[in-house]
Amino acid sequence: MNLEFLPNELLFNFFDYLNIFDLFKAFYSLNSQFNSLILAHCHQCRLDFRSTNKTDFDIICKNYLPCITDQIVALRLSDNDNTPQQIGLFLSYNFRLHRFINLQTISLSNLHSSYTLNRLITEFSTLISLTDLILTNCYISINRNSADRWYDKIWSLSKLKYCYIDINFANRSYFPVPTVISQSLKRLSIPHISCYFNEFIHLFKVTPNLQHLTINFLEYANEFKPVLSILPITHLKLSFDSSLEILQCILQNSPDLLHLTLEICNIYMDGYQWEDMIRRYLPKLKVFRFKMRFSSLNDENKEIQSNQILESFRTKFWIDEHQWFVRCHWYSSDEQYRLDFIDLFTLPYAFKDFLSYTGCTLAKSTCPTDDQYWSFDQVNNLCYGSSHFKSSIMSRIRFSHIEYLSVTLPFNDQFLLVVSTLDRLTSLCISVNNHKKPDNILSQMQMLLDRAPNLLSLSIASWSSSSLPVPLMENTSESVRQLNLQGYASGKNWCYFDDEQCHQLSQSPLGIQCETLSIKVKNRRNILYIVNNMPNLRALNVRCEDDLWKNPTDTLLLVKDELTEWLQDYLPFSSIIMRDTCHPHTIRLWIR
Repeated sequence: MNLEFLPNELLFNFFDYLNIFDLFKAFYSLNSQFNSLILAHCHQCRLDFRSTNKTDFDIICKNYLPCITDQIVALRLSDNDNTPQQIGLFLSYNFRLHRFINLQTISLSNLHSSYTLNRLITEFSTLISLTDLILTNCYISINRNSADRWYDKIWSLSKLKYCYIDINFANRSYFPVPTVISQSLKRLSIPHISCYFNEFIHLFKVTPNLQHLTINFLEYANEFKPVLSILPITHLKLSFDSSLEILQCILQNSPDLLHLTLEICNIYMDGYQWEDMIRRYLPKLKVFRFKMRFSSLNDENKEIQSNQILESFRTKFWIDEHQWFVRCHWYSSDEQYRLDFIDLFTLPYAFKDFLSYTGCTLAKSTCPTDDQYWSFDQVNNLCYGSSHFKSSIMSRIRFSHIEYLSVTLPFNDQFLLVVSTLDRLTSLCISVNNHKKPDNILSQMQMLLDRAPNLLSLSIASWSSSSLPVPLMENTSESVRQLNLQGYASGKNWCYFDDEQCHQLSQSPLGIQCETLSIKVKNRRNILYIVNNMPNLRALNVRCEDDLWKNPTDTLLLVKDELTEWLQDYLPFSSIIMRDTCHPHTIRLWIR
């Protein structure tokens, strides 16, 4: 049957099974009917270019994107290792943002160019529909004054409701202190830039309608008495390292809080204090999640102390009114010197990361039965240390939703019980213990790959060059598309792949299907060999031992770059070849 004769409704249903890139490539320009249907189907289009290969990206930007700029409501671009220099390339096609009249969400990640970011932030003001702005894992080398000007421009966006800011300003922390008042901004997430108390006060002065806030609060000064006006926030996620006085000041001035999530270091409040605080100052609070880490409270033994701690959380307020349960983990790193600390957290465990330690010698909770809430379903980032989960306490924990896993091989028998499933795993980082027998390393590695059907990225952090000369040569996985082999090889310092090892990699199952590769090679011709002999490779992050680059980062644009010019002579003209501004001895290529 000819597709042209099908009713439009059926064609629209058929289009739903194709992503927009494949849809345009397959059907656009066939005839006017398909063109009209595709454009109608792309109403309120959401474009995510973060995993697009360069060939498709060029075709889309040149041929198709100009047709639908007024229909795009969300746009995601990235300069990560999969798509290096993608954001600059996008701008090179002369896309002026004012043409995206219905763009509501823009997400930029891994951007390292201050020029590019400055141009984009300046053009954001022309986006008349922009409500959500996301800047993730950006590394920019600018001064405080420039950062403040950028923040002023962001706070000036008249319709902006949500903003996520994750910018590292060349190892400096510039928390937003705009001079412009934003009446529209209601949700703000700044999880990786430390905020001081004066900046916190200023933030609410320039964002008076802020309701949702995620922030990292750091303040060691204790010579002033904190003064704070009533805050409008209803949802607060706070990573807090400061004084109890400041914490109480913040909470006492947040009467509208509905959801409160706290990670607290070196502060302890017992259940009676929290109950008093919530009853008096947080009457609307519905969801309360915390994790407190602190030293042992007195010279009493851990059984007595833990009982005292938990008893304060067993009142009617905690158990009957709210059913908020807590667990206490006691870590004793050295019984002789009493280097003890305590983790106290609400149940179920509500945080994405779990940092495990050796020596968990006691665990108690306020739950009706001790077998409740051992499944840590919210955790998606885990560094598994075999020695950390040996105890009968820690081995009871179950992780079933892990997305990012770091593990050392060989792991112990508890691993497959503790990490009960790897169905959601997308990123795996492996180290090899050089002091263990290597007999089962490859089999355990393959076991992990077999149990992770959605694994996309695989990294080797360190390995023994004697037991594993070239890692991953025999392993297979249907899903892995990204390999990072820039790790440390014991006995070889930083391991640079030679001609034979590059050949082995290109012939290996994982090498053949690899799309993004990070590697160190002996010489520049190894780069050409990899590009020409790994058929699915589209992006390469490489260090070359014969790279002559000796200049500091701040002269990167001022001198001749001999290696990148050499590569430009030997690689296809369409390839993007650039030196990483954050790590100048690394070359990044986007080749297909």
